[in-house]
Amino acid sequence: MKQRALIDLVILALVFWGVWSLRFVGVGNIGVWSMLAGVSVGLLLLKMKDQSLASIGLVSWAKGRVNLRSKTLGALMVIVLAMVGGAAVFTALLGPMDSGATITEQPDTIGLFLLDILVGVWIGAALGEEIFFRGLLLSKFQTIFAGNGVSAKWAGAAAVVAQAIWFGAGHASQGITGIAVTGFIGLCLGFYYMYRSPGNLWPMIIAHGLANTIALTLNFLSGG
Repeated sequence: MKQRALIDLVILALVFWGVWSLRFVGVGNIGVWSMLAGVSVGLLLLKMKDQSLASIGLVSWAKGRVNLRSKTLGALMVIVLAMVGGAAVFTALLGPMDSGATITEQPDTIGLFLLDILVGVWIGAALGEEIFFRGLLLSKFQTIFAGNGVSAKWAGAAAVVAQAIWFGAGHASQGITGIAVTGFIGLCLGFYYMYRSPGNLWPMIIAHGLANTIALTLNFLSGG
């Protein structure tokens, strides 16, 4: 199991960072494409091993909607508090955060803005990032860290930290402070998923989408 998880992790790394690196040759909106590539390959690996979507937290809607409102509200509060608190602490320590491409390249027409919200926020960030980081990566890291005298609790904690580091690094366009802030958000969301919404990614997906939608809408309305 560990060897298979490690091989899967290497494949996911090659795909994700391979696509992500295309930003250096001028490819735009690469965050969305790296997410779609990573998720597509990850789901293909699940299919090849006859693993269900539920194994990465994508349970059926009937199961996922149990206590969905309270869990989503909790996840949204975690994101907001981690974002505000993380930004305050890391800005003081590391300096101002660079604006990410999602903000700086935000369209200025309502039609393109709505398309950006649909594709960039709900498909690329909410679905893509949660499935890839809190779903696929966290489960792979947990399998790798488990056993050899390591308790499930510590293996889970190590997995949360590992996916958070990857999550932060994936936001390198926001500078070192942005990496730290988004990594901290990923850390908090990972622990929330593991201990408050175990096996159910839907609250994280919805909360992530709502948080980003609100942030980008406020930026758009202010003439960002």
